[in-house]
Amino acid sequence: MIRDFTEKEIRKAILNKVNPKITHKAKHWKGSIYLDNIFISKVKIPNEHIRVMKEKKSSFIAKSLRLEHDKFNELVECSLKGPQYYKLQKELGT
Repeated sequence: MIRDFTEKEIRKAILNKVNPKITHKAKHWKGSIYLDNIFISKVKIPNEHIRVMKEKKSSFIAKSLRLEHDKFNELVECSLKGPQYYKLQKELGT
């Protein structure tokens, strides 16, 4: 189960740890994630709102990041760092 996080917390974790290539063309930012120059995923970047994101939406973002719910929680809570995220993605395969 994904814990309650604000949109701002999720946004900060994605931008600072995953560091996706951002597309600003749409109303909502989208981030392309590459591993060793190979595209692996695209993720919607939440806005900077301080309201809690609904679990269903958080689950969708976790799936876009190719993370199980517990790993998504770790990513946002700061115990899963950027290099660990990419190491996990390598283990999952592209």
